[in-house]
Amino acid sequence: MTRDEDALRMLAEVEAANADLAERAKAPVWYHPALGLLMGGLAAVEAAPLIWQYAYFPVFGLGIWLLVRAYIRKTGLWIYGFRAGRTRIVALSLALLCGGLAAMSGWLFHARRVVYAPLLTGAVIAVAATVGGLLWEAAFRADLRDGRGL
Repeated sequence: MTRDEDALRMLAEVEAANADLAERAKAPVWYHPALGLLMGGLAAVEAAPLIWQYAYFPVFGLGIWLLVRAYIRKTGLWIYGFRAGRTRIVALSLALLCGGLAAMSGWLFHARRVVYAPLLTGAVIAVAATVGGLLWEAAFRADLRDGRGL
């Protein structure tokens, strides 16, 4: 076997491993909607009395922890959300969108007394986070297939 053949064989093995990892990196079907509900809840709880707002934070933290564990158990890996590649664009866009919506909701609720703003914003953020999570996963899997790796 020549050096060129060795190099081609090794490259084919790396591509096969990346394709296998891209296939394995599928979250459970309920994962992104659950994340969306948790994130939407952060905005929606703004309309609740202060004690319920404080009570939601441990619920949110526990929910995120359980989601991380479920993802690792299913896929065997965990990926930093703001990693380089297509995923960074999705993650930053989602963070800016959700953060901007939450800030606008807080302003509408507290300064303008629009009482339904947190609930409406929570619903929008839940949908945006669900769709954004699916887009992030698709971008990550595309990065793997294109050889951009972890």
